[in-house]
Amino acid sequence: MKFSSRFSVDSLSKGVEDAQGKIFFNDLGFTDLSDVQIVGCFVDTIRQLFHGVPDEGLIHKLETHLQNKEDLIYLGQPGPGAICWHLSKMGKAARYRYKLQNNQEGVVILFGSYYEKLDSPGQHLKIELSPHFISQRSVKKIWQRLHGQYGFSNAFLHDAKPRGCAVHLALDYQGFTFPVDFLDHLSTYSRTIRTFDSISEIDLSDISEAVASYGGSGVEKNYLIGRASAFQVCMYDKSLEIVKRDKKDYFQKEWEVFSLGTYDKNKRVRRLELRFHHQVIREIGQGMDKTLESWEAVAEHLTDIWRYGMRLTRYNLDNGRKDRDSHFSRDSILHPVWQLFMQDPVFYVPADGLQICRKKKESIDPIAKNISLLIGNMITLCARSGMDTKQVMGQLKRLNFYPQIVSYYISRGLSESDLRENVEKGLAMRRIIGKAA
Repeated sequence: MKFSSRFSVDSLSKGVEDAQGKIFFNDLGFTDLSDVQIVGCFVDTIRQLFHGVPDEGLIHKLETHLQNKEDLIYLGQPGPGAICWHLSKMGKAARYRYKLQNNQEGVVILFGSYYEKLDSPGQHLKIELSPHFISQRSVKKIWQRLHGQYGFSNAFLHDAKPRGCAVHLALDYQGFTFPVDFLDHLSTYSRTIRTFDSISEIDLSDISEAVASYGGSGVEKNYLIGRASAFQVCMYDKSLEIVKRDKKDYFQKEWEVFSLGTYDKNKRVRRLELRFHHQVIREIGQGMDKTLESWEAVAEHLTDIWRYGMRLTRYNLDNGRKDRDSHFSRDSILHPVWQLFMQDPVFYVPADGLQICRKKKESIDPIAKNISLLIGNMITLCARSGMDTKQVMGQLKRLNFYPQIVSYYISRGLSESDLRENVEKGLAMRRIIGKAA
């Protein structure tokens, strides 16, 4: 991958580079991106996972409200500090039993794992924070609300410990339209690339908020690259999406403030969003010999993580020379707009220039590979026999070396509930793609 030299009008006249300039020069010539404006650079979503034992008094209170068909519940410190939540019971597909939501606060809480007993330690809490919640608080204030003395984690769990953090990082821009042959110049390891004419077809969040149908001929396409369970790139028309969600005033104000007045209300705003699953963040931390399980730990590396993501999936100016069996071009020139979007955004703190390399933690068990093969083959056989997740887990637990399987998962920073979830996903996949036929 080759970068272009950057110049401003003033520096170009002097023959010196300007790291903030928008005139790019490479082997193919000059590209002037002076009309491209970055109008927003935000942490769009935080999903923080916690491990612990659910508070038994809270479970009783939630169940009582549900039995009485009361969908509003007050939790928190008595008096003005209490928060009113909308309470609902979730199905097993959601993994958690209870959902508490307050859009005014900008918080969604999923509580009580279906894959662990409620009186046993497990990954029982998942908290999702919205852009509205995040933009109003510093990194420290966010973490205090998540895990402080009176934070959400300690209100729901005993002995709460952070156990993974997923983040969505967003860049909003004006003044550039990706051409129709965009995918022909895209370098990515992902085998999942979806193209949409309509905003409504893109799953913009794991909560699957409905977004109105827009699109038509002549409208720049929207792209979803990668899987939500790993690393995902989402590119879409933010101007249209905020109309449906009734967030127009909020975002226009944010864009105005961020861009110091250069935001143009008459121009469309497009969004480039990088979504990092908590397992990807964990592996990034392992590659840096750091523990990135909490928002507090992740936040200081966000700019470097953004640049890493922009390298994983990138838009090239030319096709370059591709390695055999690889989607990446070794000597391709990075498109100047992708270089601009990679280098200019800052999330809380500037980049440290870290050369991020994901590393999966190696199991301490020398027969780890055999365990993985055993689980995979067992899922396939059980799927052919028509077994469900509970039955497969029962078969696994009958094995004398089941504790070794659990130890293998723990060595990878996972838990028994992750094993159960992988079994459930494995059964579904084998039935969908026909291996269980």
